[in-house]
Parts: sequence; C-alpha cells; structure tokens
Amino acid sequence: MSRSVSIRVPPWLSEEEVKRIVEALLAGLGGRVSVDEVREMLGIGLDELTEDIEVYNVEELRLKERKRLP
Repeated sequence: MSRSVSIRVPPWLSEEEVKRIVEALLAGLGGRVSVDEVREMLGIGLDELTEDIEVYNVEELRLKERKRLP
C-alpha cells in the first residue's frame, strides 16, 4: 500500500534540501506499518487475535531436559 503526497516547496528551499528532508523523514519512519494495516492486509479479524497460553512448571521442564540431554 503506497500513497502519493503533494507538497509545495518555498522558492528559497533548494531541491537538494527538500530531497534530504524527505529522505530523513522516510528513514525516521523505519518502514513501520500499523497493526491495523497488517490485520487488514492479512484479513485477520479482532476475534482471531487471541492466543491460548499454557503455564508450565519450570522445574519439571528442567528435569525433563536434563534427562533428555546426554
């Protein structure tokens, strides 16, 4: 999804300066995309954003891994 933007540049501002400002602005954005835009692109509804998280006993997992590793 790209958008076009039109701006008016004052006559005292050079083309190189405008280019530098626009590049700095785009670099500052860092390619970020909002979560809403990603959800829309992927067709994910709000009701699909839940996850079931299981709770584990850390000591049991450590013991199990110690037995598993040589």
